[in-house]
Amino acid sequence: MKQLSDEKIEKIVELLKKGVSFPEDYRISLIKYLEQTKHSLLFDTKKEYELVYADKEREEDILAETMAVPLQKVKTFRNGKSEDEWTNMLIFGDNLQVLKTLLQMKQEGKLKNADGTPGVRLIYIDPPFATRQEFKGSQDQKAYQDKIAGARFLEFLRKRLVFLWELLSEDGSIYVHLDWKKGHYVKTIMDEVFGENNFQNELIWQKIKSVKAQTIGYGNVTDYILFYKKSDNLLFNQIRIPHKEDYLNQMYRFVDENGRRYRLHDFTQSGAGPARRFGNKGYIEPPAGKHWIWSQEKMVLLPKSW
Repeated sequence: MKQLSDEKIEKIVELLKKGVSFPEDYRISLIKYLEQTKHSLLFDTKKEYELVYADKEREEDILAETMAVPLQKVKTFRNGKSEDEWTNMLIFGDNLQVLKTLLQMKQEGKLKNADGTPGVRLIYIDPPFATRQEFKGSQDQKAYQDKIAGARFLEFLRKRLVFLWELLSEDGSIYVHLDWKKGHYVKTIMDEVFGENNFQNELIWQKIKSVKAQTIGYGNVTDYILFYKKSDNLLFNQIRIPHKEDYLNQMYRFVDENGRRYRLHDFTQSGAGPARRFGNKGYIEPPAGKHWIWSQEKMVLLPKSW
């Protein structure tokens, strides 16, 4: 078994007394030693990989050391008629401190979804993009500054993501709006905080239709939205809109005796395959060089009259 040298042990003890961070080689040596001696539980080594940058804080310290702020009511607009019905909040203030307050409210049972479950079911954030610019409104008034960049920007956003993970309901989800400059960094941070297995999708938003002809290279026409779930209990409501009448007339030209529209569709694909049983029609061979697109198990679910 590999032992720590006396020199390293003395240095580790000295650093522990001072309460400062270990150099990377000392940290790795100590973790390996503790793993060999079955003491690895003393260290959090659960992450397979992570993004490393200057002044990155532990999640535990972020949650513990962020100061909460009291919320003062200014105006109230109720969606319902009684005090018990759901009320939204529009909050003005430092969002990191506000997130700490909201987390305390969740822990006290005061932050709930409309159905009474604790936390927040849906989160969408559009953070700064680390552009190093100052933005103004339509009347040339000061809007906001986006001056934080580099590692400071990543930690600025990560601190808030740590709280947002805690605030989410177990069936909740989060959407993070980014641009092409920092999206890949934040994807790695999101994998750390929310878990890579909870990454659902990357949505591409085409924000402009075209670029100027004199643009050199490829034009920047898209933003990116990272979609993560809190757990496998994700609640996702499908959003559907009715088809237009001209589409229905073109794609579903036939109508059955019950007034339901339908269309004829090729039930085969290229590549030879076995016969399938079509209800009362018995087994039918597919055309030469083709196969039926459904398995026999799915065929059984078809109408018996086939």
